Amino acid sequence: MIHRIIYWFRNDLRLHDNEAFLAATQIAREVVPVYVFDPRQFEKTKFGFRRAGALRAQFLLESVLDLRNRLREKGGDLLIRVGKPEEIVAELAEQYGAQYIYTSKEIAPDETSVETSLSKNLKVVNVDIKLFWMSTLGNVLDLPFPISKLPFDFPDFYDQIKGNIKVKATVPEPEKVILPQGYEAGLIPSLPMLSIDPMEVDSSKTDTSALQKGGETVGLLKLKAFIETTIKSGDTLISDTPIIDYGLSTWLSLGCLSPKYIYESLLPYADSKEVEKVIFDLLKRDFAHWTLLRHGSRLFKPGGIKHEINKRWLNDLPAFEKWTTAKTENEAVNKVITKLLSTGSLTIAERIIAADYLANELGINWTWGAMFYESFLVDYNVAGNWFRWNNVSGVGSK
Repeated sequence: MIHRIIYWFRNDLRLHDNEAFLAATQIAREVVPVYVFDPRQFEKTKFGFRRAGALRAQFLLESVLDLRNRLREKGGDLLIRVGKPEEIVAELAEQYGAQYIYTSKEIAPDETSVETSLSKNLKVVNVDIKLFWMSTLGNVLDLPFPISKLPFDFPDFYDQIKGNIKVKATVPEPEKVILPQGYEAGLIPSLPMLSIDPMEVDSSKTDTSALQKGGETVGLLKLKAFIETTIKSGDTLISDTPIIDYGLSTWLSLGCLSPKYIYESLLPYADSKEVEKVIFDLLKRDFAHWTLLRHGSRLFKPGGIKHEINKRWLNDLPAFEKWTTAKTENEAVNKVITKLLSTGSLTIAERIIAADYLANELGINWTWGAMFYESFLVDYNVAGNWFRWNNVSGVGSK
């Protein structure tokens, strides 16, 4: 048995169906769970808003606190640090004499860059890193084609996958977590410690009644309530994108909910047309991830995954600022942006209304809008957000 493993939590802030963390507790005598707040995620963009705004940051803080409390119930704890993960995790590996780092696999460029840098730093201290794919319903290796052959459009993808959906069973929570001696957990930072002024959550403009609380505990309750009040009752879903419109995406975004767990929880009601809608939506979510994996950085460029290099976008900052401050000539768009700023939440229809106006009516660089959504949507998911903006702007798939 391995003596000690450091488990680096990322966008998998849960104990249920966390294959990587369960494996760490089973193979090692002691596990050092750690979460690193990366200040780069909260830096301001060239437009003045943060990469992750105050509402997103607050939801993250709540989710990390809930994870720490759940680990303590298992006899463990969560080590908290603030800094560059690629440096801090490597330092912790040396400090604690760990043989391995276990963590979840990410696919976005920034996250994979951190993984690469960490791997290089770990080689210096002779520690191996093991990555686990856990962010989607299925595994990339279970697709009926190599990722290089991923269909461009979702309908084509669905036609090939619908009769061959492979979803592995969820795994249980670990029964207990054993920490090493001298474990210094550290404090969960406040917003000011992340260089965020609490006044950025402006109480006069924030609809506190509409804010969602972060963490696995609340996420599981949200899923249970969705099944009890909507699925079991036989209600008709009012949306073709229920993952977002019924709020589950909020906890999926940080991995407080597992997509496989949602799928498995719905299986007893599989004959329901409404359950089919949810599973269809989970597959759309997967497809956004596979598209990012297939096309990489093209997803983030103005030409999109279609590589529309001849399509010109306006870099009209004054017009963009009117859009971001809800001062456009379109009152429906202004209403959507006001809601986003005050709650961090939008329905799929609202997201499309504001995005379509910016990209297709104003002709403004759509990547600016995607960055704005990244800052303010509490349920921000890199693949899903940029995939939808590609599509709305006419540079993506169907």
